[in-house]
Amino acid sequence: MSMEALFFTVLGVILGWIPSAFFWVQERFTSTGASGITFVVRKHERQNNAKYKCKIYVDVTNQRRGPVRIAAAYFVFNKNSPIAADPKWSSEHRTGRFPLCFFSPQAGVHVLPDVYLRPGESNNIWIGVDPQHADNHIEPAREAKRIGQLYFQMTRWTESGSSKTRWIRRNV
Repeated sequence: MSMEALFFTVLGVILGWIPSAFFWVQERFTSTGASGITFVVRKHERQNNAKYKCKIYVDVTNQRRGPVRIAAAYFVFNKNSPIAADPKWSSEHRTGRFPLCFFSPQAGVHVLPDVYLRPGESNNIWIGVDPQHADNHIEPAREAKRIGQLYFQMTRWTESGSSKTRWIRRNV
């Protein structure tokens, strides 16, 4: 094997590991604190006319004095969670991350990649649960917050007008 081939082989391995290393660091160093932002995990709903037959909704409310932007939300199921994702719900390739969208009042569906919340405003996202799970399996896991983690970026603005963005992780 020539030096050039060896170099490109090693370079390929390193470049392949960079996204994994980035996600590992991001997940380990996210904050669990989002002061002034409340999360209410509602009971699951089974909708016969929907593509995803069983969903758990999470209401996000801004209780802060100023506006916030919530963006880049995704959900990761716990490896030992008693609840599994809806098989129709696509995850990002090999990451196990399920992208989440916020509700658009204009469209009447969840299509917004980010949302700005003024003080007192709310929006919601949903988590697709495998409809094969019985209700008596879903509710105890939801109440115990044993389903997984919700990740998102939260941007807030200081009194001087500068923005501060950080990654947030919440158990669901």
